[in-house]
Amino acid sequence: MPVGGYDPEDLDEKLSDLMDAKGRDPSNWLTDEELVAWENGESLLELLDEDDIHELLRKEGDVPGEERDEAGDSDARAE
Repeated sequence: MPVGGYDPEDLDEKLSDLMDAKGRDPSNWLTDEELVAWENGESLLELLDEDDIHELLRKEGDVPGEERDEAGDSDARAE
């Protein structure tokens, strides 16, 4: 799904980085067939729908082991 005003390669790299982040499971967003296509070089911009892209970008600041309150403010857990 191309986004006007942005370089598709930069967007795809950003989405790939977010998808590969520690604690994330790409199967939350991609089917088995889409995972194979992604591993074979298919662009995430073509594989993900608009809602999935927004969800990944929304979760960009989320860190496993860190909680967020309803306002989105982080409150790191001491372990």
